[in-house]
Order: sequence, then structure tokens, then C-alpha cells
Amino acid sequence: MKILGIYREEIFSPGKVKEDREILDKSLKELKSLGFETDSIPPTSIPERTDADLILNMAQSDEALSLLSSWEREGIRIINSPQSIRNCYRKNMVMILKENEISMPKTWVYTIEMLENELFEVYSLGWEGIYWVKRGDFHAIKKQDVVKVSSFEEMENALIYFRENRIDEVVIQEHVDGNVIKFYGVGRDYLRAFLEGSPFELSEGMKEEIFKTKDLLGIEVYGGDLILTPKENFFIIDMNDWPSFSVCQEEAAKKIAGYVKSILEERK
Repeated sequence: MKILGIYREEIFSPGKVKEDREILDKSLKELKSLGFETDSIPPTSIPERTDADLILNMAQSDEALSLLSSWEREGIRIINSPQSIRNCYRKNMVMILKENEISMPKTWVYTIEMLENELFEVYSLGWEGIYWVKRGDFHAIKKQDVVKVSSFEEMENALIYFRENRIDEVVIQEHVDGNVIKFYGVGRDYLRAFLEGSPFELSEGMKEEIFKTKDLLGIEVYGGDLILTPKENFFIIDMNDWPSFSVCQEEAAKKIAGYVKSILEERK
């Protein structure tokens, strides 16, 4: 059986191009050792048709996902599916999580015009709080795509950047003090978390909230961040499709290969 890997577009791998390629290459290497035929291509070389039995996809552009959607309609299994990747676009993800009452900080979606109007209306009341302003379509492509603001001036500077870069919608998320826990998962059988690079034991409540979130988004290979407050409350602040697994690549690659093997055996 043939497995095809598709790399992520470099624009969607800021500072992680090498690591993103490595996790896909290592996963394919593990699958090859299990007896599968493997190949890999860049997202710019996706053909109209394929003879692969399963696709490992890291591409995120609309062009690539549209082609992959046509493959999916023909019955080809794709991990992660095109729709699940679209669900992880920032605005889409926020709306899905809010509608399903996932534990996350207070979050709003604004058009730039709406936000500028609201800022003008409340300007005289004074600034309160600390917020994160994030581009509403994709995850961060540049450093300025996610910024922390604590004043009108910082917010206005952020909006200037978004306007100049033709980003029409932004996500505003309330800042929550606490430790940032990074987690990585494959299905429900593999879930690892780290605090400042060291292994961290997730509570059962955290695990269930992560699994619920990944199921809502439809992603099978995933990663994200949650905040653990000093009072032991936690909030999911981000989840994305197919991270680089930079702190656990060797282990994750084996788990991805095992997950793919079980899927293909079940389909067979």
C-alpha cells in the first residue's frame, strides 16, 4: 500500500520549516520500515489525481486543500482532512470552540472596521486589561500576527499593521496569567505535554478537554497550548493541525506510523 506525504508551505512554517519537514520525513521513514511504499511531494506539486492509498498532509493553503478535497471525495483517506485544517484557521477555530463551550479565555472576533469603531466609542472611558490580538485567518505567519496589547496606542499600532497587510478580521483574546503548557497528540492514544521543555503530567480534566477540542475540529495529528493558572484553572488558547513535535519527534513519528497502520488495516 502506498502512502504519500505532502509538506507544509514554508509561509505557514515561520521559524519551523526544518522541523516541519523532519516530522513528516520521520513518520514516512517509520511507515517504510513497516513495509509501506512511501513518497513525498511539496504542496506546489499536488497532481489532480493520485494512486496513493493514504495521504499524510501538512499543507494549509486553500489551493492545496481544494485539490485534496477532490481526492477525499474519491475515497482517499487524508490525515489531517482538508476540512479539519480549515477548522483550525484562527477565526473558524474560535467560533467552533466558543459554540461548544470549550474552556478558553474570553475571546471575540472583529472586523478591523468594527474594532476601530468600538475603540473610538470607548476611548474616553480609559483602557482596561491586557489582550492578545491575532490575525483571524491563519495562525501566525509573521511575528506581528500575534501581539500583546495593554494600551490604546499599542492596539492602534497593531491595527495599522493588519490594515497594511490586508488582514480584514482579527481575534481578540483576554490575557490570562499562568504557565503555558504545550501539548502534542495523535488520535486519543498518544498525548504528551511539556512545560518549558520538561515533561508535564496533564490532569484527566485537561486530557478530556483536549480530546473534545480535537474531535470538534476533526484533527487527528495535532498540537496546541493551554494556560494553567496559579489557582489550577486551565484554558485552551490554541490548537493546530500537525505541529512539528519538536521536543518529541522520534516518539511521535512512531506513534503516527502506528496510527496510520491501524487505519489502513481497518480499511483493508
